[in-house]
Amino acid sequence: MIVRVGSMNRVKRAAVEEACRELFGEATVLCCAAPSGVAATPRTDEEMIAGAVARARRAFEDGGADLGIGLEGGVMPSPHGPLLKGWVAVHDGERDHVGATPAVPFPAHLLERVGEKGELAHVMDAVSGRENVRENEGAFGILTGDRITRKESFKLALLCALAPIVNRGLYEEGPSGA
Repeated sequence: MIVRVGSMNRVKRAAVEEACRELFGEATVLCCAAPSGVAATPRTDEEMIAGAVARARRAFEDGGADLGIGLEGGVMPSPHGPLLKGWVAVHDGERDHVGATPAVPFPAHLLERVGEKGELAHVMDAVSGRENVRENEGAFGILTGDRITRKESFKLALLCALAPIVNRGLYEEGPSGA
């Protein structure tokens, strides 16, 4: 199994490697730079999904892989305030499959610091006093006190996105009957 990730981020790669190892045993995970086509910090599920799908398709189209994988995170509104969330898309050459991370409440005052076109990573570096949070524990890790890291959240989302591939029999339409 050869999997290509539409990102050069080492945390995203590690999440993909762990999930693929659990599901497929041996898997070669390659990375490529793949633009998302969305804002640096997407603000809706739709935008995050579009970014993940664009990355997954681009990764697949780079060639030589059985699956292309895209990962995209952002902060979205909810009736209870902003939520940090992410989406993973898997492209198998024919279909896109998606899965979501857990969602964690995101402080509204930090979202104001991100601004309309700002980048979440810079704000999280500043408030945590750490460098390059996005390549380490991520905003998930900072907000949850390292109980759920960025890698773990994306790994869970990928396991969900891969369900239709590893469990095809349940997802394929077959004859109905009792």
